[in-house]
Amino acid sequence: MIVVAIVGVLAAIAIPAFSQYIHKARMAESVSFLADIKARQEAYKAEFGQFANLSPDLNTYTPATLPTGGDKVGWPVAATIPNWVQLGAQLDAPTRFQYAVIAGIPGGATAPPAVYNLPATDFWFVARAQGDLDGDGETVLVEALSHRSGIWISQPGGWE
Repeated sequence: MIVVAIVGVLAAIAIPAFSQYIHKARMAESVSFLADIKARQEAYKAEFGQFANLSPDLNTYTPATLPTGGDKVGWPVAATIPNWVQLGAQLDAPTRFQYAVIAGIPGGATAPPAVYNLPATDFWFVARAQGDLDGDGETVLVEALSHRSGIWISQPGGWE
């Protein structure tokens, strides 16, 4: 009976820790790709004088299908996503996230979303990833902004 109780306690501790480890490992893809997008946006601005606008809005994601439950979906063929190709931001393998990037110029027709508190008098971009990593229907958002050095995660922890 004591052995069963000890095994039960160990399982109660180990299973949530393992689940958290899996979640963090799956999050690494989005953080890494958003950091790559941010670096490529800075290089793009240095060459062309503005950030690349890859999506019509923050609700138009690439790939079009939201991966759920930790499953992966393929990144679209390069010919179907010319803006992403121009920036040079591509995933070589299937992804657990969808990505969107909007950008604007000072005083441009597209103003930065107010929630981000970005200056409308400067060049700006917002890069976003979303995914349902464990199939519970709760989408995690990961964001990188032109005027912040960190990555924001909607799950506990916030800015990193």
